[in-house]
Amino acid sequence: MDLELRHLRTLCLLADTGSVTRAAAALSTSQPALTTQLQRIEREVGGPLFHRGRAGVKPTELGEFVLVRARSVLLSMDDLVNDITARGASPSTLRIGGVGSLTLELSARMSDVVPHVPVQVRTEYSPKLVTDLVRAGRLDAGTTIDYADRDPSTDGPLAWAMLAVEPLHVALWADHPAADSPVVRLADLADSPWALTPPDGAGWPDCFYLACQRAGFTPDVPFRLYERSEIRDLISDRRAIAPCQSDFETGANVVVRPLAGAPIQLRHLLVWRRDGAVHQYADQIARVARRILDRGPRETGEPALPTG
Repeated sequence: MDLELRHLRTLCLLADTGSVTRAAAALSTSQPALTTQLQRIEREVGGPLFHRGRAGVKPTELGEFVLVRARSVLLSMDDLVNDITARGASPSTLRIGGVGSLTLELSARMSDVVPHVPVQVRTEYSPKLVTDLVRAGRLDAGTTIDYADRDPSTDGPLAWAMLAVEPLHVALWADHPAADSPVVRLADLADSPWALTPPDGAGWPDCFYLACQRAGFTPDVPFRLYERSEIRDLISDRRAIAPCQSDFETGANVVVRPLAGAPIQLRHLLVWRRDGAVHQYADQIARVARRILDRGPRETGEPALPTG
């Protein structure tokens, strides 16, 4: 079997979703069929590309090696296709993507910035995928996040605008020993079981483990779940606690508390290409996005990271 672009896209989708089940659904195929295809690809490259487990799939060392090169090949191909199609494409459509409800609200407000221009919207779980799609010219702008204290201004053709910095909180069951405190020290949660969402490609959950390490403990993480409703149920049943955003849904024996010293922070970012269609409007788009975030808890749903 010769490796094709569709095989590389499948590998990247598996890595981004962390789940054969979700990847199969996205590809409109069955889980057994996708598993069989993955086995054929692994035979072709000469070794296993993913560790399989109850928590999903995670790239092996060989898998990471292949994925880096697969993404490079796919982005190069996307650049080629974009350069070809851009010659005949209409500049009157804006493609906006992102990782949460901010994307939907921003798309609804684009008429304030660029009147009478149709907007296409695409949401993703992985912030890295959103950035890659903007870099490849598949999106004109994206709302994304990261956790690292880095300077993105030198990232090739991409331009960035900071929208907001948000400290993560913790969701606890109501009678948890730490729940009586208005602010909770991360170190005081060392003996609690945790539930985490899958890796997002932007530094999660690595930043969580690093914060715990700095607090002097290694967290016990028996639950790695994609669905936030399932995480909320675990908390309500006193089986786990979870890092979350401030607007994580409470009630049903679930409370949310800020973490002392804000040991984990995420940054909301706007990303676009400097040579792209929205470059001249980027400052206006960023101002609109900041106003949306400044309203407080989002009314249209929860962002896709990290648990609420």
